[in-house]
Amino acid sequence: MERLKSHDWYYAYSDDGRVWKAGLSEEKRLSGLTADLHCPYTMRQLRMAVHDMVVEEFAEESPGEWYRQPRKYKNMAPTGRTDLMHRADQVQILGWIEHQVIS
Repeated sequence: MERLKSHDWYYAYSDDGRVWKAGLSEEKRLSGLTADLHCPYTMRQLRMAVHDMVVEEFAEESPGEWYRQPRKYKNMAPTGRTDLMHRADQVQILGWIEHQVIS
């Protein structure tokens, strides 16, 4: 869980080759770990779950522009609806992760 939370999911946008290389390496390790555990979820679903990208916590303020509520900062970039999941899906994914820790 902590490795998923702390992973730099946006490493590919970095101009620093060291950041990109470290991010790619960690993503490969995480992918290997989830494959070994026969994870039924994609890395994208895992990212959304651990970062609370839950549609019930967001509001569509303009067409296609979703913001976490309450909105703390005026200059935040919006999130698209496709980058959000329902709370029930998050609970199921986090439950699967927790079960792996216990097992």
